[in-house]
Amino acid sequence: MILIAGGRTDPNMRRLAGRLQERGIVFHDLLTGAGHCPQMRIDLGDGRLFVDDKPLSVSACFMRQDVFLLDEPDPAAAQVAAMNWFQALRGWSVSQPGIRLFNRHTYLRENNKIQNLILARDSGLAVPPTIITNGCPAVPDDVPHIQKPVAGGEYTAELGATGARYPRFVQPRLNRPEMRVYRIGSQIMGFWLNSADLDYRRADDVSLTRAEVPSAIAAGLIRLCDRLELDFAAADFMSDDQGRLTFLEVNTQPMFAAFDRVADGALCDAIIDGLAAPAAQVTTAA
Repeated sequence: MILIAGGRTDPNMRRLAGRLQERGIVFHDLLTGAGHCPQMRIDLGDGRLFVDDKPLSVSACFMRQDVFLLDEPDPAAAQVAAMNWFQALRGWSVSQPGIRLFNRHTYLRENNKIQNLILARDSGLAVPPTIITNGCPAVPDDVPHIQKPVAGGEYTAELGATGARYPRFVQPRLNRPEMRVYRIGSQIMGFWLNSADLDYRRADDVSLTRAEVPSAIAAGLIRLCDRLELDFAAADFMSDDQGRLTFLEVNTQPMFAAFDRVADGALCDAIIDGLAAPAAQVTTAA
C-alpha cells in the first residue's frame, strides 16, 4: 500500500490521490489541515505506524510539506503543525529500509541554490554569469540584469540601483519560454512555460505545453541529480542571448498538479510507477 501524506488543500496531493484512484491502486491518504487532524502514533520499539489506532502496512510513501495555509484561521500555527507532521512522517519513513520513497538520503539535508549552480556547471549544464551580493555590483549598462534572494521567499525582480538587506543572486536577464524538466525515478519529462511576466508566479499567468528535452540537458540533469542523490526533482532553464538553455535551480519538492493536467496524468503516473518499482534506466518523455 502507498501512503501519501501532506495537506488536504494541496492540489498536488489531491491530483495524485485522484490518479491513484483512477488506476485502482490501494493507498492511504494521511492528509491534514482544514480542520482534519487524524490520530497518528509511531512505535519506536518496532517501527510501526498507527493512524486512528489502526496499524498501517506501507510499501511506499510520497509526502509534501503543506504550504497551502493562507485559508487557515491561524496560518502561523498551521505552518508549525505542517512542519511537525512532515518531520515526523519523513523521519519514520527514512528509518524504514523496506519502504520505497523518493530522495531518501536528502530530505533531512539542505538543498542550497549556490551549490546547485556550481554542481550544475560541473555536470555539463550551462549556468548564467552570477554574482552573489547584498551590494550594488558593477554590471554592463547595456545588459538587463535581475535579482533574486539566494534562499527564496521573494519574486525575481529587475536589478535596482540600491543594495539589499541580504545576499541575492544578480544575473543577466534570460529569455522565455522557460523550460521545466522533471526527473521522476526513471523518467525525464519536460514542459515549456510561457508568461509575459518576469516571474510568472507573481500573476500566475502562464501557459504550459509539453516539451522535448534535449539530450544534453537530460544527461546533465541526470548527472546533477545523481550527485545530489535526487530521484525526484524539477529543474528550471531559460535561454541566454545565444539560445543556450541555461540552468537556474533545482527544486526537491516541486509543484506538479498543473503540469500533470497538461500531460494527461503522465507525470502522476511516473510518480506512482517510481514508487511501485525499483529504479530503472532513465528515459526521456517528450
